[in-house]
Order: sequence, then C-alpha cells, then structure tokens
Amino acid sequence: MVLEMDFTTTDPSYGWEELQARLAGSFTAQTSGLVARDLSLSGPEGEFARIKSRGLSGADVVTGPLNSTIERVGDARYRMITDGTATIAASPAKRSADSLEMLIGGRFHEARASYFLNRAAIHSPEGEEVARLKGNLTGRRYEVVFDPETEGALLAAIFLLYHVVAHRNRAFRLG
Repeated sequence: MVLEMDFTTTDPSYGWEELQARLAGSFTAQTSGLVARDLSLSGPEGEFARIKSRGLSGADVVTGPLNSTIERVGDARYRMITDGTATIAASPAKRSADSLEMLIGGRFHEARASYFLNRAAIHSPEGEEVARLKGNLTGRRYEVVFDPETEGALLAAIFLLYHVVAHRNRAFRLG
C-alpha cells in the first residue's frame, strides 16, 4: 500500500528544504518493469514524489505543490529547474562518462557513478559526501541517503538518481 504525504496540513510556503528536513536524510525509489522510465520516491510517511523520465532528454519531478524539471542542454550537460530557477547544472568532468561536475547552490560538487555496480555519490568541494545512492542488481529499487543539513542535497540526490537510471538504461539497451 502506497501512502501519499499530506501536504495540505503543512504551511502553504512548504518547499523543498522543508521536505528535505522531513525526509531526515533518506528515501527509497522504485520502478516497475526492467527498463525504468518512471520512479516512485518514498520516505517514512509514504510516497512523496515521482520522477517521470523522458529518457536522456530529461524528466519531470512531481511532488504535490513542488515541481522541478530536468532538461538536457547540449550534448551531455543537464540542468534542473525549480520554480523557474536553475538549481543544479551538471556536465561531465574531465570528459568522463562516470564523473560529473555539479553546480549546486552556487558551489561546485563532484559526482561519480558506476553504472555497472548501480551506485553513485556526490561530494562537496571539501570532500564530504552530500548524497549517495545504491541500486539493486535489476535497477528497480534504490536506497538514497543525503545530508539533510546541506542546502540542495535532496534535489541533488534526486538529480543523481535520474542521471544514473537514465544512463544505466541506455547502457543496457546498447550493450
């Protein structure tokens, strides 16, 4: 049974940072089917969001009154738009398929992914882990952990989840 978080009982100015605090640093993601397109994100109170993927071209992140869009900009660059503002920009680091340079909250972070092992992590400029995810062998379920004290960590974790799932699906279709 999937429960939906009740956004109506919260302050009308409820935003991503409040959701980040309520999730207390972790959530799970699940999809049906072998080639994931849409993901259901759940926290301790039940489902709080869905990622509706458009493949490598982007995705919509839908959660109650909060929405974000991930869009591809150029060959391998992406950005996440939240409330009309670019909140995350990402591009391959050092021309690597498994490493991203991410601009989050005005600070550069590095993300590394292993599509074969179905894992990824984001580190701050100081080397501290901001978010990490681990998926099962089939890529149908993910455990995501993020630092609830770091600004934008939840959105960064959601972006990284989308990125790993989309690129992993592409790799398996081509392979």
